[in-house]
Amino acid sequence: MAQNPYIRDVNSEQNLLEDLNAEFIRALGRNCYYIPRTLNDYDPIYGEDSTASFNQAYLIEMYMENPQAFGGDGDIVGKFGIDLRDKATFRVATRTFEREVTKKNSDIVRPREGDLIYFVLSDSLFEITFVEHENPLYQLGNLYSFLCFSELFAYNNENFNTGICDIDECFERQRKERAQVFTVANATGVQNTTDNYLDGETVYQVGGTYGTFATIDKATATAQVIDWKQTENELVLGNVNGVFLTGSDETIRGLESNAERFLGRTGDADFFSQINTEDESLQGDNESIEFEADKILDFSPDDPFSGGNY
Repeated sequence: MAQNPYIRDVNSEQNLLEDLNAEFIRALGRNCYYIPRTLNDYDPIYGEDSTASFNQAYLIEMYMENPQAFGGDGDIVGKFGIDLRDKATFRVATRTFEREVTKKNSDIVRPREGDLIYFVLSDSLFEITFVEHENPLYQLGNLYSFLCFSELFAYNNENFNTGICDIDECFERQRKERAQVFTVANATGVQNTTDNYLDGETVYQVGGTYGTFATIDKATATAQVIDWKQTENELVLGNVNGVFLTGSDETIRGLESNAERFLGRTGDADFFSQINTEDESLQGDNESIEFEADKILDFSPDDPFSGGNY
C-alpha cells in the first residue's frame, strides 16, 4: 500500500524545522573556523599532497555533539612522549554552511574530509575524517545539518596563511624549528680548528668573517647540530636563528669543537627535529644518553681492533 495521500511533507513545516535546527546550533553552539585544504600537487597514487596549504578561514557556529568531553583515546603516555588522540563530532546547520562558506566559495558545497575545524574555546585544531549528511534521516522529508567527525590535526609541513594569527604564528614557529641540511666544503685551514662537529653543540656564522675573528658574540646566525655526516659533508641543524649565508668567505663554526668549514648550500631536511616539551630544548629525552654513549663507544665504520687495516 502506498503512502497515505493525506499526510504529506509541507514546505512550511520543513522551513520551521530548519529554522529551529539552525537556531538551536546558534544558541548552544560555539564559534569555530572552517579551514578548507588547498591541494597544490596531489599524488593520486599515494592519495596525499605534501605541499598542501590552508589559505582561508570562515567563522561559523558549530555544536559539539558531546559537550561533556572530547572523544577518542585521550592522552596516552608512551615510549615516544605524549600522544594526543582526542576526537570530536561537530554539527553545523546546512543553511548556515551555505551562507557562511558556499556563498563565498562556490567550490565548497559541504564540509569536506581533510579540511580543518579550529575550535576556538579549547584552541584546538581538528581534521575532518568523515562527514555524515543523513543524520537525522530526512525529518519531514528533508536534511538540515551536517555531522562532522574529526580528530586532532597532525602537522605535516603544510603552509598556513589563514589570516588567524593564533594559527598562522603557531605553525610558523614550527617551520622555523624545522631541521635543515647544510652542505659544507673543506675546512678553512685556520689554526686550532678541527674536522668534526659535535652532536648537540651550537654552531654560528659571522657574515664575511671567519677564523679567530669570528666569535660567538658577533654571530649573525646560530643553530644547533642534530647530525654531522662527515662522508657526505652534510650538517643537519635545527633551531636555526638568523640566515646562514653561502659564499667563498662564509663559514659555519662550532662553538665547542672549533670545527670550521666553508658553507656551500642549504636545503630542507626530510624530518623534523625533536623538541623536548619539558624545557623546549632541541633534543628529545633520549638524546643526552646518545651523546654520552658516543664518548664511550666507537660507532665509526673502522674496525677498532685493527686500526682500520682490514
